[in-house]
Amino acid sequence: MPQRDYAARSNKKKGINKSLILGIIIFLLLAGGIGLWVLKENAPAPAIPTIQQNQVTPPQGPALPSRPEEVYSYIRDLETREVLTDNSQKSQEKLAQLSAEQKQQLEAKLKQEEAARLAAEKAQTETTTAETQTDATVPAEQQPAVVALTPEELAAKKAAEQKAAKLAEEKRKQAELKKQQELAKQNQVPVETAKPVETAASAEQQAKLAAEKAKKAEQAKIVASAAKPSDKPAAQAGRFGLQCGAFKNKAQAENMQARLAMAGFNARISSSADWNRVFVGPVGDRAAASNAQSNARSVAECVIISM
Repeated sequence: MPQRDYAARSNKKKGINKSLILGIIIFLLLAGGIGLWVLKENAPAPAIPTIQQNQVTPPQGPALPSRPEEVYSYIRDLETREVLTDNSQKSQEKLAQLSAEQKQQLEAKLKQEEAARLAAEKAQTETTTAETQTDATVPAEQQPAVVALTPEELAAKKAAEQKAAKLAEEKRKQAELKKQQELAKQNQVPVETAKPVETAASAEQQAKLAAEKAKKAEQAKIVASAAKPSDKPAAQAGRFGLQCGAFKNKAQAENMQARLAMAGFNARISSSADWNRVFVGPVGDRAAASNAQSNARSVAECVIISM
């Protein structure tokens, strides 16, 4: 029987299939490339939109004149001008070269500077004179403040003046008595006659001393009576406080007391009959009480009372 080579036949078929597939792929690639090239060549060019610009026509009329080529003289003078700062001979020579208008401007500027300097000096002298006048008037203005005295001080001052006058009068009388005694001794007056004179003088002195004591007692009473009205306001100065509520329920009163204590007030509860009243103070005079009332307004509406 004839034998067949199945393995060799199968290998041959596989080789034919591979070459055929490669050829087909290459052909397809070439055909696709040629087709794309043809399409690109035959494709129309893209239309680019053109923006139409309106041509602005210049207005018909007289045109601006051209810039002059001539350089004006004042521009040249300003570029080469020098400002003079002293009165030297060289500066004066340069000043002589200036025009009349420039000389006038320079003189006006110098006058303005001189006037400003004089005004500053005048203002300085006026301020110094005003300061000296105020220093001289200060003692005279302070005198009325010394004269304003309280009734107690006036009474004490009058009492001191009266006491000094009485002491001076007593000294004068004692000097007169001494002179009389010396004259009596010089005239050799008997002792018996001199004794009644001395006893009479001593009696007069005692009477005067008693009168002085009575006057001093009256003055002391006047001073005490003048001091009493001023003592009363001092005693009443610290007897004002606040009442911030009256409650029948003690828990409400304690709540109000706690709120006032948290706000910084020294609050207390006073219970009488069925009412529990919340008080603050005494805080001082009426002004201090009104200030405390305004501060406590955020907690409660309080009323100023005397304590």
